[in-house]
Amino acid sequence: MKKRFLLLLILFLAAPQIASALQTSDYSALRLAQSHPNIIELKIGETISFGMILRNNGSKTWYFQNNDPIYLKAINDEAKKLKSANWLDDSTPFTLSPPYPINPGEEATLKFDLSAPSGGGIHWGKFAIVFHGQIIAGSEIEIPVKVTNGAISSPFSQTQSNNSYYWQIIPATNDLVVNQNGAEPKIRVGLLYIEKTENKKYLPLEISTHGQKSYDVYGDKNQLLLKNTKGEKIKISFDFTRKRYIVDDAQNHRLLTTDSPLLMVPPANSEIIFKLDNWKNNTFWGEPVTDNEYYGQFKVEYNPVTERLWVINQLPIEKYLESVAEAGDDAPMEFLKAQAVAARTYAFYRLKIPKYTAAVNKVPFIDVRDTQADQVYRGVKKSERAPNFLQAVQETRGIIMTYMGDPALAYYFAQSDGKTRSANLVGMTKKLIPYLVAKDDPPGKGKKLLGHGVGMPQRSAITAAGQGATYSQILKYYYTNIDLTRMY
Repeated sequence: MKKRFLLLLILFLAAPQIASALQTSDYSALRLAQSHPNIIELKIGETISFGMILRNNGSKTWYFQNNDPIYLKAINDEAKKLKSANWLDDSTPFTLSPPYPINPGEEATLKFDLSAPSGGGIHWGKFAIVFHGQIIAGSEIEIPVKVTNGAISSPFSQTQSNNSYYWQIIPATNDLVVNQNGAEPKIRVGLLYIEKTENKKYLPLEISTHGQKSYDVYGDKNQLLLKNTKGEKIKISFDFTRKRYIVDDAQNHRLLTTDSPLLMVPPANSEIIFKLDNWKNNTFWGEPVTDNEYYGQFKVEYNPVTERLWVINQLPIEKYLESVAEAGDDAPMEFLKAQAVAARTYAFYRLKIPKYTAAVNKVPFIDVRDTQADQVYRGVKKSERAPNFLQAVQETRGIIMTYMGDPALAYYFAQSDGKTRSANLVGMTKKLIPYLVAKDDPPGKGKKLLGHGVGMPQRSAITAAGQGATYSQILKYYYTNIDLTRMY
């Protein structure tokens, strides 16, 4: 029997009006277990995580429907007094959907925080699952919390009162785990895809090199198809009906036709820059540049599953990172280092856990895209415009975040509203990720959430770096219990 694990969801959704319980066989629940069967004793200000297991005992699935989620609600005033900082509002610990529907017969493990209010005594908090504004019969639970004297305060208030900062709960050390057998990998970046209907818009692709440097063109079986010894511009078209690649020179003289993808490779031990001349790759933030020049190798390949023709840049991962455009170059260096490590870690994760599996036999031929779907990547000109980030990449060479020895899923976003989110509870992951859980974020308090809320909030990390935080402290605060590992 499947279990859905739902933990501390923090979405801003309007709470429905609670009416009488749904008594039909369509919607009912059975409470199977709870984490604290007896009276819970807490000191003033102390917080615990309470869990219970419910079974969907009705005939209908519990799921997000017509903008009406399923909530866990505090249904008496005593329950509302147990509100923690992670609740959605004063009466809502979390919502069950999204991310997951709970089908009939399935169990849901519900976990939420309870905080002891000021003042002693026992608080008998009553909670229930609410759907369509009504309580699901059988979901009600009464939780007694005894509050004792001896108030505790958070590490944030302690450090702030001593003229220090929240990130100082992380030791100021940069201890690295070293992977002795590591080697720098290559990454395949999807730059541009062309639909059949866009044939005339982008094709033929016009490809040249800086300084007309020479290169070879290989097929998918590593066979040499063409030697461009003069480094002159070539034009590549694709016949979507016959699935044939067509290569002409700049004067439209036919050089090659083949059914094999085309891989353009510089000579051994040389570095050239490819340019996609007819692609005006302007920035979406309005910067007056055209970023269409790239280190490494160029590949043109058709995906028969999605029926798209791709232009792919394959290059060493450090060269890729130099051209990632996820931070302003005037930010503090320790933040830029944190950003470089986060970007490198995300790339390593995608090499290990493929994302683009809509391909033959689910074997992807790109690892990441060059957009915000993964990380914004702008090519050679970006690295020339950002010398500080280039330095941050070089000074953190080979360092990634790992958890239990594996690359972490290093999500990051622009700005928090005072707390980050648990990845599974905002639909970023299907299960709980121990290092992507909700964290207090003091620099974001009173601000508007910009982004998904998971992982490192960049603006807060910039603030922390300005206060003296190292990149290690920043990363280890926002990504719980990760290690910093030098892969090569």
